[in-house]
Amino acid sequence: MSRELIKYPKITEYSSVWMDSIRNGEFGLTNTNRLIRFYKGATGLKTGSTDKAGFCISATAKRGDMSLICVVMGAETRDKRNEIATKLLDYGFNNYRIFSDDGDVIEGIPIIKGELPYFSAEYPPIKIVVPKSTGKISAGISLDKEINAPVKKGDIVGVVSYTNGKEEICQIDIIARDTVEKCEFFNLFLQFIKKCAQIL
Repeated sequence: MSRELIKYPKITEYSSVWMDSIRNGEFGLTNTNRLIRFYKGATGLKTGSTDKAGFCISATAKRGDMSLICVVMGAETRDKRNEIATKLLDYGFNNYRIFSDDGDVIEGIPIIKGELPYFSAEYPPIKIVVPKSTGKISAGISLDKEINAPVKKGDIVGVVSYTNGKEEICQIDIIARDTVEKCEFFNLFLQFIKKCAQIL
């Protein structure tokens, strides 16, 4: 639930406020999440406590381009809850980083028996969390060996593999940007004639 909530900037805009007032300043409000005041990068999110559940928190923090969430439930005291949350967030920021790639467009992909000889495809930008110990990450593009018409826009025509040496980090699909219908025999014959003319 926390992960979905922080997709909306207004949520952390409010949950990161330490103190405020309402009713023309008649009532003061203080955030029950003390990490907002004392933890670098804290952005929220929600605290709570009951006799049965103990002291709980869903704590969020952001440093650079990395946002983290930690959830603590059943702590014996408020201070213990905050101590555990701080340790969990510290561990995340100290041991992990964000790897990002902007994605790309691949032009001039050959297609067999298509109304057009080539089409284009793309793969989207990604952001993934990796250990800080991870070395250089490389992207390897692998297109299907023989792509036959028809190809519809949105079809998967290959994959991009992100690797650290021999270890694969993740894969994402390469998606066709164009629709290329199958060429009829007469059009194929015309294409053949044009190619012959170019050779001569």
